[in-house]
Amino acid sequence: MMKPEDFEFISRLIKSKSGLVLSQDKTYLLESRLMPIARKRGLKDLTELIGLLRGGDRNLVEEVVDAMTTNESFFFRDTKPFDQFRHVVLPHMIKARASKKHLRIWCAAASSGQEPYSLAMILDEFKSQLAGWRIDIVGTDISREILTKARAGLYSQFEVQRGLPIGLLVKYFQKKEDQWQISADIRSKVQYKEFNLLEDFRPLGQFDVVYCRNVLIYFDQPTKSDVLARISALMPDDGFLFLGGAETVLGISDKFKPLARQRGIYQLNRPGAPDVDLAALEKAQAGAASAGAAGAAAPGGLAFPKPKHMQTGAGAATGTTARPAAGTTGTATTRPATTTRPASGTGNTGSTFSRPSGSTATGSTTRPGSTGTTGTTGTAGSTYRRPLGTGTGAGGAPQRPGAGSSNSTGSSGTTRPSSTFDRSRFGKPDDKK
Repeated sequence: MMKPEDFEFISRLIKSKSGLVLSQDKTYLLESRLMPIARKRGLKDLTELIGLLRGGDRNLVEEVVDAMTTNESFFFRDTKPFDQFRHVVLPHMIKARASKKHLRIWCAAASSGQEPYSLAMILDEFKSQLAGWRIDIVGTDISREILTKARAGLYSQFEVQRGLPIGLLVKYFQKKEDQWQISADIRSKVQYKEFNLLEDFRPLGQFDVVYCRNVLIYFDQPTKSDVLARISALMPDDGFLFLGGAETVLGISDKFKPLARQRGIYQLNRPGAPDVDLAALEKAQAGAASAGAAGAAAPGGLAFPKPKHMQTGAGAATGTTARPAAGTTGTATTRPATTTRPASGTGNTGSTFSRPSGSTATGSTTRPGSTGTTGTTGTAGSTYRRPLGTGTGAGGAPQRPGAGSSNSTGSSGTTRPSSTFDRSRFGKPDDKK
């Protein structure tokens, strides 16, 4: 167990070297990250390791800071920042930089390279419009080890399945034994540098676009404000800054302002900041929201597949229908469903099941998916019926529809409302009675 004074020492050390703030409740995290280093060096416990750190072992300090930095990343992470780049930032830059044809992008805390490579793939899709342009993508990170991985561009099956559309995997990657390697052409578009965000930014040069996502959340308020101020000094008046979904400039820095109606993207708070056209982006966002079909892409966007449980079956109706008014009978369509069960004597696809009869009132309604007379359902989905009225089959036993009878209505009365089970949300129902 780490002593409180050892925790205080190492947390101060890590903050001074990386800006990362560790609260007392992160002791378990510190121990879990440092024990592998202690074992690799043949040390008995963390007390010995911390003793070496107190002695000023520079290589060990670098190894410890590297172990404590988070390297979570995946392709097209959160989707929205890449749609914003495609539909807002890039069209603006193509027009505004038409004379000099030069664009510089900085991915701070680039981790294992998925973010800069995602941008490089988008830019490659625009290569006809960017013919003759010089485009620099610079990816920086404090971890030397993770940058080695980024330069190699080698990813596991799990890593390429996280956010990468299958079309881009086929187009830009080659299989290397049990891994996938991004093409040499895409790799050549990104330059990686070891860099600490606490250092002077000026040697990096000027950038038109900066991605500094999911890194400020680990800093305290003064460090966040300082980093944002120094980023702003690198950018022209019409530059764009991207932060993570849980990050903001509000209450931290007056150097940037949010882009209207868009989360996570910021402009410089200067008179020269342009009015940008959001029409294409908002059209794409609206299209994505209503696409519905599995893997459907918004106009001009990429196809990001939906999880299987959100996909609808072929031919399934979309949306839901209103319930018929009380006291009426008639036909209605069912809610969408992924799979259907055929049944003899029923409608096109889908089957209708009746539960045991009870008491009935006349003038009852028919829920969507049943007609009350023929036993048919809508074009997709299974309809489960609630208890019927006094209607019975021969011998007083309730009948199942599709068994050569009229929809279990019995001698009098219409059916009471039935409930439609949406398999696309709940999976296969257990109740088949």
